[in-house]
Amino acid sequence: VTFGALIGAHRGALFDPVRETPSHAWATARGATFEDVGQWKRALAFPQRDEGLHAAVRRECKAVRETGGMFDASTLGKIEVVGRDALEFLNRMYVNTFDKLAPGRSRYGLMLREDGYVYDDGIVARLAYDRFHVTTTTGGAARVLAYMEDYLQTEWSDLQVYLTSITEQYAVIAVQGPKARSLIQPSLDIDLSDEAMPHMTVRAGRFDGIPCRLFRVSFTGEIGYEINVPWGHGARVWEMLCERGAQSGFVQDGTET
Repeated sequence: VTFGALIGAHRGALFDPVRETPSHAWATARGATFEDVGQWKRALAFPQRDEGLHAAVRRECKAVRETGGMFDASTLGKIEVVGRDALEFLNRMYVNTFDKLAPGRSRYGLMLREDGYVYDDGIVARLAYDRFHVTTTTGGAARVLAYMEDYLQTEWSDLQVYLTSITEQYAVIAVQGPKARSLIQPSLDIDLSDEAMPHMTVRAGRFDGIPCRLFRVSFTGEIGYEINVPWGHGARVWEMLCERGAQSGFVQDGTET
């Protein structure tokens, strides 16, 4: 048996699988510049006409500061941590603790390696007393899940915890900017007021009839929301927000912005 017969399929475009976000086709059709993040193709920026990368980034940044922008964050790693001992497990896996994290709230989590170096970071949201939605870096999703499973199976097998990768079950559309709330509120059955949904909270509801998990978090310093919907609805939600946002000055922004 030749080596070619064994690995013949792993050539050219098939050598390393390419993973695409729900907005990929939309972004490609509009001339987006892409970068490789792990196996994902992620929009770097959305240049217009003869606009260069730096000019596009400046324009996108300005729009997010003044009005708002939309970013396809579906590539974020997502792990659901469920079980009687889920809280204790996360307290052991992260540097910071989550004892006082009430259901409906979220907190930044920092994970170290055994030698003390930073291994990963992300947002840990408590959906219920025994259920957490954990995010990881795009390139760290698989290794963080394996890291967690290793400890769960070999060190703390007495804990009742179940880990499930939900990275490709949820599309994530991040809407950031001063007018972010006004853009998404018409489609939601969730009260977005500061009193009802302050910074670093999570709510379950529906976006235009689609089940969603809504996070209020920000990586820009502006008001920000991350809309998590089932992956198959991601393209529809993205296009709907792009169409509505264009009427009020919203832009699509890439990872460089």
